[in-house]
Amino acid sequence: MRLIGTLNDQSKMNRFSLFLQEKHIPHHFEIETDNHWESPDYGLAKFHLWIEEEDHIAEVLEWYKKFQLNPEDPLFILSSENGAPFPKQSQNEHSLKNKSNPWNKQPMGIITRLLLGTCVFLFFFGGWVTPPLNAPEKYSHLTLFTSPVDKALLFDYPKFYELLNRFLLHYGFNELEETDQLPPAGKKLLQQINHTPFWPGYYHLLLTEGFKGVEEGFSKYPTFEKIKSGQLWRLFTPCLLHGDLFHLFFNMLWLIVLTKQIEQRLGPLRILIFIVIVAVISNTAQYLMSGPNFIGFSGVLVGMLAFIWKRQRIAAWEGYQMDTSTYLFMLIFILSMAGIQFFSFFLEKAFELPISPNIANMAHLIGGFTGYFLGRMNYFSWRHD
Repeated sequence: MRLIGTLNDQSKMNRFSLFLQEKHIPHHFEIETDNHWESPDYGLAKFHLWIEEEDHIAEVLEWYKKFQLNPEDPLFILSSENGAPFPKQSQNEHSLKNKSNPWNKQPMGIITRLLLGTCVFLFFFGGWVTPPLNAPEKYSHLTLFTSPVDKALLFDYPKFYELLNRFLLHYGFNELEETDQLPPAGKKLLQQINHTPFWPGYYHLLLTEGFKGVEEGFSKYPTFEKIKSGQLWRLFTPCLLHGDLFHLFFNMLWLIVLTKQIEQRLGPLRILIFIVIVAVISNTAQYLMSGPNFIGFSGVLVGMLAFIWKRQRIAAWEGYQMDTSTYLFMLIFILSMAGIQFFSFFLEKAFELPISPNIANMAHLIGGFTGYFLGRMNYFSWRHD
């Protein structure tokens, strides 16, 4: 089944539908009414033409192009001249309203289900196996490092984190500052921690050391420590982790909406390849910017939005369903978060205020660009030979 095009006039829809009926081509029209009150087309209906058998696609596309150029062509009004009645408007409207989007009738694909189940499982399992540590507020962000799930799936888990986690489990948080009561082994471990560098990200280097620190970053700090040791899954797995229930719910809701319709058109293999490409590129970009302490599927989701946006413009017949208002909302949200990040950087740099928001802006931006460029590739079209 394929979306061929859209007509804005019901009389034209009736005429072309009768023409297709004469050719014995199974088809139907889906009605869509503009319900955005601020739109100049508010209340007007659009009629989306769906062809139900792939064998008829090429010839219907040719007829549709001719019909758009000249709806009054005798070829298309032959039915009315021979006395064949047009469908009654009331009956046609009834049938259109009961014709739902054919893609919506299809269940979620295996990759969509697998991602949804994995993210939900890791969230609750990770919370269940996390050791309880009563961390002071200023050290609360360090509790992320104590979950065995996070240790295994974060983009990187550098030696600094391992040493710090070992210290916290044995001696607690207070001893990070009150070192007088530490045994010799504890003092030695703390000294080792203080002399173990790790990649903090370009954002931190620019904030604390300026452009010189950015230029010398790779030479001063170890990068990709676990990945270099062979743990390549970490390039992908941060997108499977989520920080709280709202974060999980928001991302999983969008995962269902976006991944389902892309998988329906690309199939399990190509949607998996798409997700891995976007995840690896967006995760790597975020790591370089902020270090390894980031999680969430949102970078891939933004890539999916950009992909659908591009496919709607170069291959509308693929039938991706996403409103312009949705794109506008997400664009405003992403740019607003990036703007907040720039503003907070200024405040941190000028007034030394530690107020940087924990938002993976680089993953969003790079994920969006990656999805856009993948949307231009023929490999990710609906019918790829």
